[in-house]
Amino acid sequence: MSTDVQPRSSEQQQRTYGNWRVGRGAGLFGLGPAGTIAAFLVMVLSAAMLPVSALAALVTAVIGLLVLAPLAIRINGRTGFQVITARIAWWLARARRHHVYVSGVASRVTAAHQLPGVLARSEVYEVETGRSGLVAVVVVPQSRHYTVTLRCAPEGMDLVDQAVIDARVSHLASWLAALSREPQLVQAQVTVETTPDPGTRLAAEVAATTRPDAPSLALQVLDDVVRSYPAGSAAVDTRVSLTYTAPPGRSMSHEDVCREVAARLPHLHAGLTGATGAGIVPMSARSLAAVVRAAYDPDAALDLARDPQLTPDWTQAGPVATRESWDSYRHDSGVSRTWCMVEAPRGVVYSRLFARLTDPDPQLLRKRVSMIYRPYSPADAARLVEADKRDARFMAAKKPRPSARDLTDLAAADQAAQEEATGAGVVRFTVLVTATVADDGKQLDEATGIIRARAGEARLTIRPMYGCQAAGFAAGLPAGVVLPTHATIPF
Repeated sequence: MSTDVQPRSSEQQQRTYGNWRVGRGAGLFGLGPAGTIAAFLVMVLSAAMLPVSALAALVTAVIGLLVLAPLAIRINGRTGFQVITARIAWWLARARRHHVYVSGVASRVTAAHQLPGVLARSEVYEVETGRSGLVAVVVVPQSRHYTVTLRCAPEGMDLVDQAVIDARVSHLASWLAALSREPQLVQAQVTVETTPDPGTRLAAEVAATTRPDAPSLALQVLDDVVRSYPAGSAAVDTRVSLTYTAPPGRSMSHEDVCREVAARLPHLHAGLTGATGAGIVPMSARSLAAVVRAAYDPDAALDLARDPQLTPDWTQAGPVATRESWDSYRHDSGVSRTWCMVEAPRGVVYSRLFARLTDPDPQLLRKRVSMIYRPYSPADAARLVEADKRDARFMAAKKPRPSARDLTDLAAADQAAQEEATGAGVVRFTVLVTATVADDGKQLDEATGIIRARAGEARLTIRPMYGCQAAGFAAGLPAGVVLPTHATIPF
């Protein structure tokens, strides 16, 4: 992400951001590097078959074209091969009944209400840090990923000067750049979850701080505030999840890796504070279980808010039953649909671009917006920006009259290489949006319209995660699901 300054008025200037670009390898006919090599092999093989038989050479060329055609077709940023493979994988999963999950006494798999899918084998370890108390670390054994989550209380942007907002964005950019030098860091995830506020938090705070001998008028005013204030309001929960992998070449137990991960929190905590991450607190095992339990069963969220003692442990935080469809996900008392980003906003944007996307929507039971960052190491970043610059130049030079997009992409690649050379970090990022409603009919269609409208205001191009709604839903939870690690189809 780069910055630029454009005049807002004669006396005031507002900083703009942008330079997001999709890395694409140079190739012929839209095939990319691997497809181009395969096309040359087909041509060489067809030419080698000519001395044997013209018919054999023709058959070889036709078969090669049929194989390469799905690689040249692009559908929402994916090749035709990926689309076909995803559909076949979905059909096979349905045939094996892998899209249905039942836990508890009615299940033949597990008597506990454990989490489904990629989180079925996940565990939680609590580590004593001495400074922050007990810190919960979620372990996904099959991928050897360890995730610690920080709960934040952002101050917001209301009544805040633009210069202060620009400084916060600068601190966040510095924090993201520092992540590229964090050993064994795989992914950083910032999640903003909004739900209708039941008012239990305000009532509990007032009850805990009210004196019995207070004046009757003051008690009456507080009672009116508790009854009337939560109406129409929303609860906003902001979390930052950091996912690490085990150090290579070292034989370490899960407990040892969890301690090492927890020991790095003070440095990351300090860097995040400047980006308006006020009130940063590491989440405990009980808090993580409550978040996951409420996500899978929205009806249970009110009971958990009223009585935190009802929160189950991690092994019982999963749903009773789920059913995954091609474009939605049914789980206990809710139905969810998850979208992923296809294309970032083009051109320059302002600091408030995503504010409308994360704002509460009273029509939804829950809305979860996750920005997922996967930083490159400094060495990988240097190679990447140089390769992108070469590819952009090739794409622009191979056409007699390059398009405006080709020239813009070339300028963005050159700028990214210059900024990386001066110390800027390079990260891959995407956005996941999950909307949860109570009914999979009209309410789900209404939720789809709301999310598409909010994405349009944010200038984001999104699409539903067809065929992988369960994994997309789990990726937005504070459990450290790194989707490319669990993918069986090359993306």
